[in-house]
Amino acid sequence: MTTHKLAIVVPYRDREEHLRVFLPHMKSYLDKQNVLHNIYIIEQEVGKPFNRAKLLNIGFLEADTDCDYFVFHDVDMLPQNVSYNYEELPTHLAASASQFNYGLPYEGYFGGVTMFSRNSFNKVNGYSNEYWGWGAEDDDILYRCHLAGLKVQRQSPGILKSLNHDRKIDEQDYKKNIERIREMWLKKLDWENEGINSCKYSVLDRNETPERILIKVSI
Repeated sequence: MTTHKLAIVVPYRDREEHLRVFLPHMKSYLDKQNVLHNIYIIEQEVGKPFNRAKLLNIGFLEADTDCDYFVFHDVDMLPQNVSYNYEELPTHLAASASQFNYGLPYEGYFGGVTMFSRNSFNKVNGYSNEYWGWGAEDDDILYRCHLAGLKVQRQSPGILKSLNHDRKIDEQDYKKNIERIREMWLKKLDWENEGINSCKYSVLDRNETPERILIKVSI
């Protein structure tokens, strides 16, 4: 029997209160499921708009030699009834989050918590690095799955508790992201050459404890 090792990859900046709740909850939850895992917190330095998708690409690249499947996980979502066992196909785990009244905000929602095998993530070339600020990066990777010929599945029940936080949306960045996802749908863009194979960054600091691996990066 093959033992798969999971990387939980968390994009992070200025959410210390959530992180204090998230880390012990995740460790306890995964230990109860007997899931071999590491938790990677990828922290973006200040100075630029938050780039969730690029931080997830960085987490994949940093964890790739140690783990063979990956759950890209927002820090404000705590699993209540979610399986983190290995799936080969891209799998949406956040089917029923409290922030959306335990439903989906829209039919094609693929955000919050998603699982990829190493093979699947490489096939879609990861996330785009070009979504700055809030919005659309999860729609982009869903379309990449379609373009790469990968079937996507949604876990049931996938119940998560959402932690409260203020969402700051820069309207200009959001408009750019919406324009980019429309271009992706219409023109498919150059997704095979823009993603993990073009992800440039530098590691500013790496700090490891038994609970997590915290990597601060400049992007």
